[in-house]
This record gives sequence, structure tokens and C-alpha cells, in this order.
Amino acid sequence: MENPTFTMQLVHHLSPRAALALSVLVLGTLTFACGPAVAPAPTPVPADPFVVVRATSQAAYTTGKAHLDRGELQAALVDLDTASTNDPDTRQDIQQALSQTLSQLAMQTPTVEPTSAPRNLIVTTVPAAIPASIAATLAARPTSVAVAVPTAGPTAQLGATPALVAWRDPQGRFSLSAPVDWARSAAPQSLFGTSVVQFRDPSVQAELDVAVDSTSRAPSPELYAATMEIAMQQQVPGYAAEESQPGSTAGNPSVRRVFTFTQRDAAGNDNQARGFQVAVVKGSTPYIIAGSAPAEQFEAFSATFDKVVETFRFS
Repeated sequence: MENPTFTMQLVHHLSPRAALALSVLVLGTLTFACGPAVAPAPTPVPADPFVVVRATSQAAYTTGKAHLDRGELQAALVDLDTASTNDPDTRQDIQQALSQTLSQLAMQTPTVEPTSAPRNLIVTTVPAAIPASIAATLAARPTSVAVAVPTAGPTAQLGATPALVAWRDPQGRFSLSAPVDWARSAAPQSLFGTSVVQFRDPSVQAELDVAVDSTSRAPSPELYAATMEIAMQQQVPGYAAEESQPGSTAGNPSVRRVFTFTQRDAAGNDNQARGFQVAVVKGSTPYIIAGSAPAEQFEAFSATFDKVVETFRFS
């Protein structure tokens, strides 16, 4: 900015016309310098595309956490699953609450179904802790079958896919077809839910069973499969997960898990076995189709296992 004193001294030495022009120029400069600054235009803030799902996630988390704090684990599981599904930010508090709910459910003690016959039938809720009796059953499979069904034709060779014969649940919930020469057990056993039917091959090496967890309310097969994973990690000897894949069974979403575990034979030797579980949810009731065989023979039975699972239908 010009020095005002110097400017006035200069005016005295100019002609009247030049002095007037200089005065106008100085006044204009001062007015411009002292005028209000023009505010910059605000940068527009883009709309949050996740505002709806984020609000849905927060609401579900709030109710789910309240259920968890009150010990209402089943309700907490449903709400926290909704919160996790809608969470666009991968919030750690939501994941921690969901993990805490699953862990507490896995620690719940299942109720043993009373029966006069020697059996290890377990009625569980999701997620179920596998009791020592069932873990022991995995380690020592029976070497004989209580009830056998007549076979049609010669016994199928190991690895072959025999003809199947239909079997229907007496309560009318489902049906499936099993190999015609596989025997049906009088005391079916399952790690989860209530075992409805169990079949064993003629060599008593492979077995397959179907169970219904009618005491549970599972929001999805993925969550039910996750609770099975937690329980088996804690309770099954030598357990190791191999894979878990989503799919469809009987027209409903399902999850198929493959794993290994330790199995004790009749001579008291520990051997490695492989097994699979297909968790499928109808409404909110989980159905579990499971099978196992010695690890070295599992692949030979895989085609039969898959064919039986494909025949599973809800009534």
C-alpha cells in the first residue's frame, strides 16, 4: 500500500489535474483493500451411500448387545448377525459381540435325552458343546449294527455307488435314499440335534446319519455351521477343519463342511478319519446330514455320500 504522507507530498508538486487523478487512484485502492473479502464457495459434501445400512446395523447391534448383556443368547445371535451383515465398516465392537455370543452358546451344557437303551443321543441347542460321551463315541465306533435291512444282490465293492432305496422320516419331515445294502442302526447317533436315522455300509467302515435340531432357531446355515465348528474344535479329539463351502440342498441354502478327527478302532488303536456335515435350514430349523469313514477310504465313499445327499428332500 502507498505511504499516505509521501502521497500528499507528491500531490503538492503535481498539476491540479494530475493531483486529482492520483487522489482518485489512491482512494480507490484503499477502498478495495479495506472491503470485505469474498467468501469461497463451500465444497459440496457427497451423500453417504451407506446411511441406511449403517443405521440398520447400529439398531440391530444395540438390541443384540442388550440381549447379550441379559444372557438372551439366541435373540442376541439373530440381532448381531443382522448387524454384522449390514455393517459397511467392519466394526470391531459388532464382531466382538458376535464372537462372544457364539462362544457363550458353545459353552452351554446340552441335555441328554433319557432312554433305557444304551445310546449317546444328544439334544442340543445352537451352538452345542459336544459332551465327553459323544467325543468318546467318535473315538470308539461300534463294530456291529443292531438292526439290519435285507440286501438286494451281492455286497457292493468299496468305492462303487450301489443302488439306492428310499427312506422316509416317520414324522413326515424329510426323505432320502440310502444304498440298498447299507444297514440301518436301531440307535442312531449324531453330534448335533436329535439323530433321526443312521446307515452303515456292510464293512462298518462308513456311516451316514440325518439329525434335526428342533430345539434351535438358526438364522442361517452359515451361522449354524460356525457354531458347529466352534464346538468341534473344543470337544472332538484330533479335530481339524479342511473346508467349508456354501451351496443348496433340497432347494434351501446349505453349508458343507469337511474335516478330520481321531477315531479309535476295536483294537484300541487311534486312526485318522474324515467326515462331512451338510447344514441346511428350513424355516429356522437346522437339519444336519453327516457322514464319515477312515481317512484312507473317505474318497472311495465320497460318490455314495454325495449321491445320498442329493436325494434329500423336505416333505
